[in-house]
Amino acid sequence: VGSIEFSPTHQHNPAAQARRRPGSGFRPIVYSAALDDGFTAGSVLLDSPYVTSPDVSARTWRPGNYDGTFLEPLLLRTALAKSRNLCTVQIAQQIGMESVISRAHDLGIPGDIPPLLAVSLGSYEATPQNMAEAYTAFANHGKRIKPRIITAIHNSWNEPLVTFEADVQEAISPQNAYIMAYLLKGVITGGTGSAARVLNRPMGGKTGTSNDERDAWFIGFTPHLVTSVYVGYDNNIPMGRSEFGGKAALPIFIKYRKVVD
Repeated sequence: VGSIEFSPTHQHNPAAQARRRPGSGFRPIVYSAALDDGFTAGSVLLDSPYVTSPDVSARTWRPGNYDGTFLEPLLLRTALAKSRNLCTVQIAQQIGMESVISRAHDLGIPGDIPPLLAVSLGSYEATPQNMAEAYTAFANHGKRIKPRIITAIHNSWNEPLVTFEADVQEAISPQNAYIMAYLLKGVITGGTGSAARVLNRPMGGKTGTSNDERDAWFIGFTPHLVTSVYVGYDNNIPMGRSEFGGKAALPIFIKYRKVVD
């Protein structure tokens, strides 16, 4: 997840404690639930305006795409690769937010997640550690691996004193994980994470950006390692125009993964 520096006056561990909005980084959770509800990589989705209001007294919600445009009908795999918000809302509405929330819990996202369509676009807060754990299931045949701080303790002669085995749980089916890995590879080969192609290795992942560029993410994986990168101010102020996941977080991932695998 990244290195953390501590000081006597700053004991906050952002990797495990910074609860921030993952934006589109949450989207694979929605798509994973959709695959178990009858959607396929070739399902056709409408990238068109969407307006909703729960009742006459509620504020109208008009989600949009980051670039403010609407494209022609898209295949599901293209909608994920291009990170189209309105396609994701369409999926979440059709399968129901209960299915999305259940899948999020299966993948290790904790807490009382509200059944709001905005959650499908990443409005629910999670830590970088939460997101890395969720993506382990996509990279590991459906098996989610809970994080360990210490894997083993050795003595001065490098003899093992105690080891801590990985806590592995079946989160999604191997079939679901296989398709999700394929879809997330598409983000790299022809989507918002295409800059990672410079690493020239098998890889999947997803960019993420919250409203007003307050949070930028990239969660990516190769066959042996999942990495979650988050960028944002501690006081949650906007970082500035165009500081989205592909620009602010993905370059950090690339630099790190050039030397770590």
